[in-house]
Amino acid sequence: MALIWQPLSLIALTAAVYIGLHLPDVDQRVGFLLHRSILTHGPLLPILAFFLALGDNPVQRRLGMGMEAGYAVHLAFDLFPRAWQGYALISLPGYGWTPAIFSWLWITATMLFCFSLAIKLSRNAMDSIILLIAVAATFLFAAIGESTFWRPLGVTVASVLICYWLIGPDQEKSSSRRNAALR
Repeated sequence: MALIWQPLSLIALTAAVYIGLHLPDVDQRVGFLLHRSILTHGPLLPILAFFLALGDNPVQRRLGMGMEAGYAVHLAFDLFPRAWQGYALISLPGYGWTPAIFSWLWITATMLFCFSLAIKLSRNAMDSIILLIAVAATFLFAAIGESTFWRPLGVTVASVLICYWLIGPDQEKSSSRRNAALR
């Protein structure tokens, strides 16, 4: 990565983490969605962020990594409400709240999906290290206003490890493999 891109990509990552951390709760600011709407607490917004981040531009990729990491950490805390009722449940527009088991499974699956997308945007060891640092920093930042810590921490660590084990980052091709592929 060119030296100029590094600071810009880290600034982009930080801004995207902050946005991703708060984006699921945008449903509280629009009048037509209930809290924990399936539209904002599901894979729709993370998929859009992922496709916008594809490509060779390191700033774009770090934007996507940050958005996915922030979103996933938000969902890790959402897995541990005071009780699985009312606003803790996933809501469907025009229907209302879903059963607790569906809500828990939906949030868990979306969190794993977000971590997977963030990992897929990692192209090398440096990206992976930066992503892990971003997840840890995001978690600690988010924990400040939360009433729970250890269970979301355990879920976050386990989820990241599972996703790295199952998916692993996209590795940049070495120049020799790239040249061989062009022949």
